[in-house]
Parts: sequence; C-alpha cells; structure tokens
Amino acid sequence: MQAFVINLDAATDRWAFVENSFARSRLHLQRVPAIDIKDLTFPHPDYSENLYRLLHGRTPNRRELACYLSHIKALETFLATGDSHAVIGEDDIVLRPDIDVVLEAALRHARRWNIVRLSALGTGHPLRIARLYRDYSLCVNMGRLKGSGAYLVDRLAAETLRKKLLPMRLPYDHAIDREWLWGLRAACILPFPISQTENDFDSSVQPGTWPRLSRPRRFFTTYPYQATNEMSRWLFRASYSLRLKLATLVAPPSAPRK
Repeated sequence: MQAFVINLDAATDRWAFVENSFARSRLHLQRVPAIDIKDLTFPHPDYSENLYRLLHGRTPNRRELACYLSHIKALETFLATGDSHAVIGEDDIVLRPDIDVVLEAALRHARRWNIVRLSALGTGHPLRIARLYRDYSLCVNMGRLKGSGAYLVDRLAAETLRKKLLPMRLPYDHAIDREWLWGLRAACILPFPISQTENDFDSSVQPGTWPRLSRPRRFFTTYPYQATNEMSRWLFRASYSLRLKLATLVAPPSAPRK
C-alpha cells in the first residue's frame, strides 16, 4: 500500500524526517508537493471566508487553505492510481513499529469503513468495536478528533471528500470529521499507530493562536452550528457503532487485501 505524504519543496528537513520514519515500514512512500501559500491569490474560489467565520468562529487563517488544498491534492494523487486504499499523511509523523501489521488487520474490516484516522491530538471518546492486533483496536469516536496527521482511506472516501469538501469552510481536520454528511463511515485505531507529536517542528499552519470572533457573533452562528454538528455526530456514530459491533460478532472479518 502507498502512503502519500504532503511536503513543501523548501521543507527538506521535514522530508528527511519522514523518510527516516518510513524506513522500516512496508508502506511505499510517495511525496506529494504541498501547495505553498505564496502561490495562492485571494479571494480564492475554493475558500469561503464568510462561511469559515460563521461556522468556525475565528478570523480566517489563509495558511490553512494551502494545507487544505494539499490534502485534496494528495487524495487526487491516490485516485490517479489503481489502488484500493492509501494512507494520506503530513510530513511530521512518526510510525509505530507495528504499523504494517495493524494496517493489515484494519483492512480485514475494510467493508465496514471508508476512512480510518491513524493519528490525532486526542482520543475523542472512543467506543471499541474490534480488536486488531495486541493492544490495537478499531474504534468509533463519539467526539471530534483534532489533527489530520495521518489517515487511511478507500477510493469512495477519497472521491467523496474531493468533491464535497470544496470550497473550504472549516479547517481540514474539522471537515473530514463530518463524514456522515457525505454518506461515509469513519473509525480510528487506538492506540494510534502513527504519532504527530514526536517532532521538533513548528506548525507551518498555526504559528500562534488565531483570534476568535466576538462572543455575540459566535452566539448566533458558530454555537448553533457546533451544537447541531455534535448532536448529529453522536446520533450517527452511536447507531453506526452499534451496527458495526453487531456485524463483527455475526460475520468474521474478510481476508487481508494484497
């Protein structure tokens, strides 16, 4: 299986870091040249700054658009292959020693998910669905997962996200965490088989705290959206996790894909 990792042309130190991280894995590392903020002009047709303010409740961070479009580019690069699945990643990730075995185990359950988060900055109130390997389990998260360091996708997820996520209205990790809106199914693997916190790199997207809009402005737009989104997530994933748990009890996982 291939891993498409996003990397700016100028960030040669990060690419050396990634190559070292992947050195002992069977994943075939493919570099996806990241989109540079310097090459974008604003206003941009793929960026709805007004909706970003309304939904996210923060002042637009144009650096996030470059990151966002780079992930879309990585999905398109995967879709240009004939592969059924791929790992999409950022250039500050560290692979755990068991990554290959864990991914193989996750693929045995591939008919039950479209996207699997492999790293995050929190666990998002997980419900364990199936044991994969040793301490690793396939889980459904009842809360939002922050970060988009690495995730596993099938072709349906890649094609759907490519079509549905533009124009940008939210940060990328928020956007992919609303999979139920597009008819997709999302899970995660815990403990995470990939880390995005074991490096000394500064964030190229969020170099500091990005200011929130005033509380009155957020009260009428951001808060209602967030409440509706959280309730929708809980209802969908509670139903999905129950169906998934029953399915794993009734039908054994399929054989691993080559």
